[in-house]
This record gives sequence, C-alpha cells and structure tokens, in this order.
Amino acid sequence: MHISIGILAHNESKVIRRMLCSLFAQSIFQGSDLQIEQVEVVVVPNGCSDDTAELARQTLQDLVPSQQASLSWQVRELTTPGKSNAWNQYVHSFASNSADYLLLVDSDIEFIELGTLESMLKTLERQSSTWVAVDRPVKDVAVKQSKSLMEKLSVLASGISGNKAAPGEPAWICGQLYCARAEILRQIWLPLNIINDDSFIYTNVVTAGLTTPVNPYRVIRAKEASHIFEAYTDLPRLLRHEKWLIVGSAINELIYQDLQDNNDIALTIRARNEANARWVQELIEKQADRQGWWLIPNFILLRRFISLGQKPLYKSLLLLPLVFCAFVLDAWLALRANLELHQGKGLGYWGK
Repeated sequence: MHISIGILAHNESKVIRRMLCSLFAQSIFQGSDLQIEQVEVVVVPNGCSDDTAELARQTLQDLVPSQQASLSWQVRELTTPGKSNAWNQYVHSFASNSADYLLLVDSDIEFIELGTLESMLKTLERQSSTWVAVDRPVKDVAVKQSKSLMEKLSVLASGISGNKAAPGEPAWICGQLYCARAEILRQIWLPLNIINDDSFIYTNVVTAGLTTPVNPYRVIRAKEASHIFEAYTDLPRLLRHEKWLIVGSAINELIYQDLQDNNDIALTIRARNEANARWVQELIEKQADRQGWWLIPNFILLRRFISLGQKPLYKSLLLLPLVFCAFVLDAWLALRANLELHQGKGLGYWGK
C-alpha cells in the first residue's frame, strides 16, 4: 500500500509544527498492522506571506529520519493563494502516481485517537464500495471544562447542523480531514476560486461526477477516528464563516446546473481553468441574468428544519426555538450572500 498525505497551508506558521508533530504520532508511522510500503508527506503552502514553508521544512527534517526509505516528504510552494488551486496541484501533480490512497489534511488540526488515519485506511481496505473515509470533527471548545457563553452556543449550534453520522454510516466530507482512493480524486478537478470545496468534492464523489444518482455509501465515517479543530467563537468571525458557506453553496449549485448535461465535467473544468481563471465569476454573472435576482438555493433556508426532522421528537421540541432563531439568522445571511454574489465578492476567499 502506498499512501500520500497532502497538507494544504495558507499562512499557518503558528500551527504548522504542532499539526505535523500530531500527524507523525499517528500509528501508521509507529508500526501499523497495515501493509504500508511507502508514505509520502506533501506540504503545499500557497500564497503565504509568512514563513509557513520554511517552518514546515524544518519540522519535517526534525521528524523524518533521513535513512528511512519508506517515508519521504516535500514542500511544494505555490505563489498563487487559493485552496482549490492547491488541491488541484497536489492531487494531479505533486502526489505520487503510485499512491493508492490520498489523505487531505488541514494544517491547523490535531488528531485525537492515535489510530485515526489507520482506521480511515482500514475502512477503505475493507469496503470496496466506499470511496472516501472521514472521521469525527470535534470543536476545541467542546472539550474545554469551563466555557464562555459564546463557546456554549457554538457547541449547542453543532447539535442542529446535521451530518452527525455514526461510525460505519454515510457521512459528509469535512475538508479538514478525509482519506480517499487516489483514482477517485484524480477524476475530479476543482473550479478555481470556489470557496466550498469539500461540498463540491462530496457531490462529485456520491454522484460519480454528476453521472449517477446520489450514493451516500461512497462516503463513510471511520470508527475511532477524530480530530480537533479551532471553532469560531467570536460573533463577527462566526457570521462571516456562515455567510461564506452560503455563498460557496450557491456558487456550487450554479456550477452543477451549468455542467449537468456534460459528459466529463472534470475535463471541462480543467479546460476552463486553463483557458480563463475568471470563468466561475463569469458563470455567476450569466446565471444572474438568466435566473433573476435570487441566487441562493432553497435548501439553505430549510436545512435547519430538515436536520431537526431527523432527531427524536423530544429533542426536536427542545431545539425548536434555537432552530427558529437559526433560520432567521440564515435568512439574513442569505440576503447578504445574495448581494455579494451580484457584486462579485467572495471568490478566492480562504475562509479564515
């Protein structure tokens, strides 16, 4: 088994060393029972204005024994910022052609279980019909003993966001960490400057590039696998992040509509990326003329109630007031997101 681990980083000098140390404590580097022949770690700093790349090199030199032939690393800097471009470069150019599995890891997370990556790999090894394995994302504030009001609200909001899959069940792709069959990701090209890349990847996986009905069992949550990430706990960042998700979802839906009758959307996206870096923005402008003023998908406004309907009745009743408040907030953010789409804002936003 050959494994490639891609770490996409933008101005992460404060956390890149901590994340790499957490990564190399994983069991796949400590004598896993998986038949791993080769592991490569590829850090892709993109558009950084700090010393993320140099710190990554120094840390990897410290962590990786020079005489260990089965383990290699590289740092591939990109001058252009943008996660979608960095993803395309890693998947299609930087990752080894011999890799069986690609692991995408954000540069600011920490692993909880030491066997997280091993569990994700075993999920794909044992279930041939599964294409992507994910873990359980845990907000850092959720494990704090003493929480502020905003931190408590952040944890509570997680309970109404949906996508709380049980181990072994279909799950959403969280862009912070996932493991995929290499041949599957190599059939995907991300449009430049989209801002909800994990959603775009998920849709491509469960529909095989918009060619089949949705098959949610292509993405499964692995057992005993989780990571911690920094939650948004100050109101301005939280609102900006939620608005970013709405803008990203709307852009993705416009792209799906435009490509739905295309026989090979990956090749089409690649060709458009190479021919015109602004093609997504021009598509938004074209669709705005065609669809009129409102560009936000209806499911954005209904998602909280849909999630509520999937919970036990007693829990739904308890959460109903919070869900209604979240709906009002979603409606306000959707109005602002719709305005920004018409103004051409949002594209290329990193989401930090």
